[in-house]
Amino acid sequence: MFEEMTFENILSDMLAEAPEGIDTSEGSLLYNACAKQAVRLEEAYLVLAGIEKNMYADTADLEHLIRAGIDRACYIRRATYAEFLAQFNCPVPLGSRFRQDEYHYTVFRESDEENHMYEIGCDEPGSGPNHLLGELQAVEYIEGFSTGKILSCLTPGEDMEEKESFRARLLSTYNYRGFAGNRAYYLARLKELPGVYGCKLERVKTPSDAIRATLIGKDYRTPPEDVLEDVQTAVDPVVNAGEGEGLAPIGHRVTILGVGETPVDIETAITYEEGYTYEGLRSYIEKAVEKYLLDLRMAWETSGVLVVRVLQIEAAIVNIRGIIDVTGTKLNGVEANLQITDGTVPVKGEIVCV
Repeated sequence: MFEEMTFENILSDMLAEAPEGIDTSEGSLLYNACAKQAVRLEEAYLVLAGIEKNMYADTADLEHLIRAGIDRACYIRRATYAEFLAQFNCPVPLGSRFRQDEYHYTVFRESDEENHMYEIGCDEPGSGPNHLLGELQAVEYIEGFSTGKILSCLTPGEDMEEKESFRARLLSTYNYRGFAGNRAYYLARLKELPGVYGCKLERVKTPSDAIRATLIGKDYRTPPEDVLEDVQTAVDPVVNAGEGEGLAPIGHRVTILGVGETPVDIETAITYEEGYTYEGLRSYIEKAVEKYLLDLRMAWETSGVLVVRVLQIEAAIVNIRGIIDVTGTKLNGVEANLQITDGTVPVKGEIVCV
């Protein structure tokens, strides 16, 4: 809108207004006075351009996009903190802190007093530490402590929703009206509910008023049962099915289901650099595989078929520092790509590296 309001154009317009006979050459008194004002005016127009850009959801920066979402009751998914089960050689106080690589952890609950097992939470939000298992180091001195180890991830952390993903979800809320019952309405309203990251709709032929909504949840996997129950209640309570007591219009009987999962077992041969072993790189291999499968799962909502490719699995692993080559990869026992056509999503199964 203000692209033409540059220093040069503003200064030129100002000098053009000067009375005839007044010196407007560079360095003149009038030129210098106008130049100072032109600089300030250009800055003001840049601010106005920024305000105009952030007024609209399709061009707003992240901060203003979040504020625009509040007006539509559409909220960005914030990063969450991962929780783990850890075991120590001795009792450790609640609140004590440990670290592994660049991540820090805080002990918040005792799980097994006899075996010195505790639940710990990562201090940094996001999915980065989800697949990092192994030794812990104490941040401060703890009497009797010598070893500690993360055994498993209890609650995976989640990254903050990407800006463009949130923008697309926010813009989709403008595609339906509150009394609608069309596909866009269902897709938008369902994805506003907690724990829902995507969905597919299917019209069931018998009975004719039945609709099946299949949901994908956190980490783009099957949502927990409590999430499915909450969504069912919010959309179409079972006890009043079809009565319009939830988000679904009267006459729509909606069944909420969770997406199915297909475990992908991987068998591959890896050549390591000197000094590197599978045990040392295991967590990085699992993280690389999971990252690739996550990318596939994120495309589930708009894809009819998901293909797990041997080449992509090998590429993800070979990019890890310490690995020279990856060959002979099999997916679920077959040395070929795995096509998933039944509407399920791929999840990491057993990884065997020889």
